Parts: sequence; C-alpha cells; structure tokens
Amino acid sequence: MSTNGVYGQMQAWLNKHGENTSNYASAMDNIEKQLSEISEKLQGSLSGTEKSEISSKLDDLEIEQLQAKLDYLKGEKETGNKFNFMEGDYDPSDAETFVPAYVEQTGKLAQGDMEAWETDGEEGISLEEYTNAQLGAPNLENMEEEEYSAASAYAQKSFETIDIDGDGILEKNEMQGFYATLDNADGSVDGQLEINAIGTDLTSDRFKMNIQAFQAYLNEEE
Repeated sequence: MSTNGVYGQMQAWLNKHGENTSNYASAMDNIEKQLSEISEKLQGSLSGTEKSEISSKLDDLEIEQLQAKLDYLKGEKETGNKFNFMEGDYDPSDAETFVPAYVEQTGKLAQGDMEAWETDGEEGISLEEYTNAQLGAPNLENMEEEEYSAASAYAQKSFETIDIDGDGILEKNEMQGFYATLDNADGSVDGQLEINAIGTDLTSDRFKMNIQAFQAYLNEEE
C-alpha cells in the first residue's frame, strides 16, 4: 500500500470516514437493541420500581444517542469532506502559479504510488501490481469470493482506462492524468478530492478522455 502517493493518502482519508460511520452505526444498533428489550418488558406487568428503572434507562439512552451523533459530527468535521493533496497554499484561479505546482505535485504523488506498488522490478505498473494495490485495501480484504471477483474485474477495467497507450503498463504521466481527472470529478481542478466524487465511474469514456487531455498537456510541456 502506498503511503506517500494519492492513492494511499486517499485510502487513509476514506478509512477515517468509514471508521467514523461504522462507530456511529454500531452505537445506534446498540441503542436500538436496548430499546427493543425495553419494549418487550413493557408488554408485561411492571412494578413501580421497574417503571422507574425503565424511565431512567430511556433518559440514559437519549443521552447516548445524542452523544453518538455529536461524536459522528465531530469525526466528520475533523476528517473533512475534501482531501487536499496539494502542498502549499495555491489559488486555483491563478493559472500561472497553480498549474506548474499542480503538475509537479501530481507527478510526485504518482511517483509515490508507483514506487509503493512496484513488485516485479520492471519500469511502470503492471495490471497485476495495480490490481494487488486496489484489492489490498483494508475494506476489501474480507470480501466474499463473488465480490472479490467483481472488484478484480472493475480494477482491470479501470486499469485499461488509465492505460491510455494500451501497452499494459501504467506510466507516470498516465497516473498523473488519472489523479487530475479524479480531481475534476466534482467539476473543478483545485487539488482537492470531494468524498462524494470518489465513487465516480473510473471506466467511463468521459473519464478516459479527460485523462488523455491531461496527458496531452503534459507531453506538450516536456
């Protein structure tokens, strides 16, 4: 797994969102379970003491529910809805300074992921290396065989989208184009990935065309 490229950093960011959501869901499930137990007790005859205990328990559960919501909101605020992969403070509207910095940063991050995914000693990233990186993410490790097979097939399709020249190897500029296109999924190129844009279809023709456009720009700059 990459720790210094976009993919690795993005996975860490997404995992924080996932952990936050999971903790909230677990807390709510526990509250629902206790409410269900209370509901069952209410079906029978209760003494005054039992009624008082249930009333107190309901007050406690209300507090638990509010605390769970507060913890969730705090976690989301700390993690943020946007993942910023730019180093330094840049104004996206200032093309003269932002574009060169953007190219440099996507290059560094692409190189970081490629070095992390490299296992066969050959230049560039093969389909096998790419697939292993994608399916090695923590949220995929415990997949059922059918789900894993589907994820593997999707990884291959996304690999083919990024592999613009179709040589079966991902080069640095292709990876840069991929990250820029992912960045643009929310309609802007600003060095920030929105959580709602992460689920964009990486295999679409439009996605591939955007990668090609960015790669063409990089080739012109060389």
